[in-house]
Amino acid sequence: MMLDEALKSLNVPTADFHVAKTVKDAERFAKKLGFPCVLKLVSKKVSHKTEAGGVVIARDLAQVREAAARFTKEGSVLVQEFCDGVEMFIGIKKDQTFGHVLLTGIGGIFVEVYKDVAFRVCPITKRDAESMLDELKGKALLAGVRGKKPVNRAALIDAMVKLSELPRKMPNIEELDVNPFIVGEKQGVAVDARFVLK
Repeated sequence: MMLDEALKSLNVPTADFHVAKTVKDAERFAKKLGFPCVLKLVSKKVSHKTEAGGVVIARDLAQVREAAARFTKEGSVLVQEFCDGVEMFIGIKKDQTFGHVLLTGIGGIFVEVYKDVAFRVCPITKRDAESMLDELKGKALLAGVRGKKPVNRAALIDAMVKLSELPRKMPNIEELDVNPFIVGEKQGVAVDARFVLK
C-alpha cells in the first residue's frame, strides 16, 4: 500500500497535487489548481526539500516555469495546492519498548528546532489527542495569535486519531512523518509525508 492510499483509507485529508515531468505539464497543473500553488522537487537524492531549495510557492506562471525548469533537471516536480494555516507535525515511530507511538508538535522546520513534541502509544483517543496538544509549548499558535483566527482543532484531533490507527493496517511501518499537516480555520490537510517500512 502506498502512503497516499494509506492516508486516504484512513480518511485523512491530503492536499491536491499532480506530478509533472515537464515544464508544460507543471504549467497545466498550476493553472488547474490556481494560484498561489506550491512546487516541490521530487528526487530520491533529496529528503529535506526546503533546505535544498526544492520548495517554491509560485504566485504566477513565470514562477512556475522557473521552478519547474530547475526541478525537472534533477527529477520531476510535484505541483500542489497552497494550504494556509499552522504547520503541524504528526508522526509514528516504532519503539522497542512501547510499540508504535504517535507524536505531534508544531511542524515544518520548527519540529527539529524546538523539539516541542508530545507522544502517546497507538492507537489514541480524542481525549489523548486533546491532552497532547495541550502539552505543547506552541499551543498558543492553535488558538490564534497576532490577529490570526483559531485553527480547527477538531480537524487536527481527528487526523491524529485516524493516523494512530495506521499501525493496525500496516504493522510493518517503522516510521511515518506527516510534516507539515497544515491546519487552518476550516480544515486540516496532510501536505507532505514520508514513511519507512520494515
